[in-house]
Amino acid sequence: MTTRRLEGRKVALAVVGLVAMLAFDYSPVLRGELLAGRDVFRIFFPDSAFLLESLRTGELPLWTPYMRLGQPFAATLYSQVFYPPRWVAVLVSGHIVSMTVMHIAHAALAAMGVFLLARRLRASWPASLVAGAMFGLSPMMTDLGIQQNVVDAAAWSGFILLAAYDLALQPGRGPLTRLAIFSTLSLFAGSPETTLWQGIVAVLVAGFVGATRSPGATRTPEGQVASPDGSGTLRDAVASRDASAQATQQASSHPPITTPRPTASSQVAAALDSEAHVASSTTTEPEQALHATAAAPRSTRASRSGLRSRVRAVAVIVGGFILSAVLASVVLLPTAEFALNSLRAQGGWSEQLAWSVSWPQVLSSVWPLADWPRDRYWGKDQWFILNLFLGTLPCTLAIIGGLHGPRRARPFLIGALALVLLSLGRHFPPAAWVLQSVPPFSLFRYPAKYFVGTAFCLSVLAAFGLDALGRLARKLPPSRVKAAVAFVLMGAAIAASGPLVRMLPMRASAEAGAPWVPFALGLAVVTVLLLPWSFARPRRVRHGLAALAVLELAAAHSLLGVPRYTPWEALKQPFSLRAFLPEPFQGRISADIEGPEDPTRVGITNTIERSLDRLIPNRFVEERLPALEGYGAPEPLRSDVFHLAGERGAYDLAGVTHYIRKGPPPFEDLELLHQAEDGTTLSRSRTALPRAFLVQRARVVSDEEALEAVLDEDHPFREIAFLATGEPLDQPECAGGSVRIEKSTAQHLELDVSACDDSYLVVSDSYYPGWRATVDGKDIPIHRANHALRAVRLTPGAHRVHFDYVPTSFRLGLALSLLGWAGLGFVWLRARRRA
Repeated sequence: MTTRRLEGRKVALAVVGLVAMLAFDYSPVLRGELLAGRDVFRIFFPDSAFLLESLRTGELPLWTPYMRLGQPFAATLYSQVFYPPRWVAVLVSGHIVSMTVMHIAHAALAAMGVFLLARRLRASWPASLVAGAMFGLSPMMTDLGIQQNVVDAAAWSGFILLAAYDLALQPGRGPLTRLAIFSTLSLFAGSPETTLWQGIVAVLVAGFVGATRSPGATRTPEGQVASPDGSGTLRDAVASRDASAQATQQASSHPPITTPRPTASSQVAAALDSEAHVASSTTTEPEQALHATAAAPRSTRASRSGLRSRVRAVAVIVGGFILSAVLASVVLLPTAEFALNSLRAQGGWSEQLAWSVSWPQVLSSVWPLADWPRDRYWGKDQWFILNLFLGTLPCTLAIIGGLHGPRRARPFLIGALALVLLSLGRHFPPAAWVLQSVPPFSLFRYPAKYFVGTAFCLSVLAAFGLDALGRLARKLPPSRVKAAVAFVLMGAAIAASGPLVRMLPMRASAEAGAPWVPFALGLAVVTVLLLPWSFARPRRVRHGLAALAVLELAAAHSLLGVPRYTPWEALKQPFSLRAFLPEPFQGRISADIEGPEDPTRVGITNTIERSLDRLIPNRFVEERLPALEGYGAPEPLRSDVFHLAGERGAYDLAGVTHYIRKGPPPFEDLELLHQAEDGTTLSRSRTALPRAFLVQRARVVSDEEALEAVLDEDHPFREIAFLATGEPLDQPECAGGSVRIEKSTAQHLELDVSACDDSYLVVSDSYYPGWRATVDGKDIPIHRANHALRAVRLTPGAHRVHFDYVPTSFRLGLALSLLGWAGLGFVWLRARRRA
């Protein structure tokens, strides 16, 4: 069979195995169930619905009018406005099904990327398959379907590191282009912490790879880099020669086995080693001293050259990530602006350490259920990743790969250690200091996100570990007696695991998962010892251990039962309260967005199935109903004291005409329109102000005074605008003024206004930089009024007032992105023409 045909069969088998594993892991999807837990129904369903609406109308969704009286949309990275796979999935499968489609596709992409990276790092086929399955198809990745943006960004990790490895090894336009594009896609996916740890690992790879490509270095036939003085990888060649010699000796003791033919690299290494041995044995002591004196400058020069090579490689990788930031400026600059205008910009923001991984949770990546029961929802344990299990055997292989793998495994070992320490957050003081004090780490929350990077590094190390055990199989002869002893010891360890765990300070459920560890490791040992001796024994050991590792991951999916799925029939039910709302809907609604403080103590509920009828927490977006509240980070400035004030004054000022509550209406004078069987009520208010109104009096006050006026039971904001900037106004109230909305879209508001005197036009939409106002075609300043709203000054008479969202951050970011993409395209076309 030709090499090409053999490779084709391997690829076909790998694809079939990937599809089979996906079908097994996501078998509930084949039964008509979908991912809908946690942020999927809270954030991603509503965001996808608004994105789909915008794509169909041809409007770029920079601003959403439905949440928190309006807020930036594209500037929330997890909205994935500029992420092409999100567009395709939403347009093809709709806003609900698309989330499951996206997750499965990106899980497959993650597995494929790590597989290709492992192959590029010269891991064997079975070792690469284990690496891909450990990262893309582990219970941890499957359960992360409830955090879709993290999965989408992490899916590009293998491709990013593959491009970084090639770029550090041989700088060129091709690897640089791939690194920039894949990193940009990771940024567009909406998890900047993920892109951050991808960059850290890429820099580590560059630091180690760069040291092997010093000037004058040559490549051996096996792809190793050999320096002129015979240092570095020449030792690897000598080790390869020694391994070949040992294999030959073993083969001589087993006549049926054919001795392998020495490779060209081993012959060269043997010759060089022999020459060096002869030279050292025939020279005199003065000659040897002279040689040592001459070798010292060469060693110093090589060291300096290696350091320069490392610096160049790291600089090139950093340049590639800087280029990706330029390409993604269209979203990064608006995101930075939103962060500066959010609660995170206020002094005292201290959520960086929320949901830090605890030590028992680190153990649970190897030992299933070692972290259960967990602490309260916002306690010592993190709840961002519900299952951190990566497999006992795969993690053991990763440890072996880190300790006995080649030099190219070191950056992944360092990356795994660094990222797991970062994920510990508050449980490891140095990491807590970094996360709270060192930018850009201090800009993010939930250290648990860095554990995904740990899983990625461990998956690559597992490939090296499997190949290391394959090499060990040459020295370890099979033995049925030893296999029987190992089997008995495995049984004894399983029997003793329960009592032993009860003696240790471990959590209650750790006892239930304890037998898993000796069972998985025992089967691996028995498999290695039972495989018969032959020339193909190392390959058979690799295949056997790879099969066990994949089977363990499959069993973990079946036994651990993650994640939770929801039937499609329940998700596609229409909004039952629509008949009780006016059409078209001109007001605003108020909904319960705050769930229980600790949802883990509530028990099983039908929250997901009933979330649309309750419009929680953001599902009012799917019904195109503007709301006072909203859910999701970052939270706009003043949203904690204005939007969530819970006072009647804030509701009336915001124009809230309808209230949906799980329970009775919040105020006694509200008119009850409907009460569902589960107690959900829909009520109507008669005291809400219109979206836009005129006042003839205005005062310039502090934020505290403005908020006090908003919450005042006398509602002074009905006659007075409390301004943060602008000019005071004190005119008698006049009759005859009117405001009519002519046109309203997500990013445009057109009003026909008739002012009976000098007035301020107050619009109960969020004040935010980037909004531009014109009166009769002339630009006028927008003032922040009533703590969080907008107002413009008008003279008496009829006016046409326009509000348009044209943020400078977006225009500047778009210009930088277009410039970057144009430059990248020019370089690529030029390279093709030269080729």
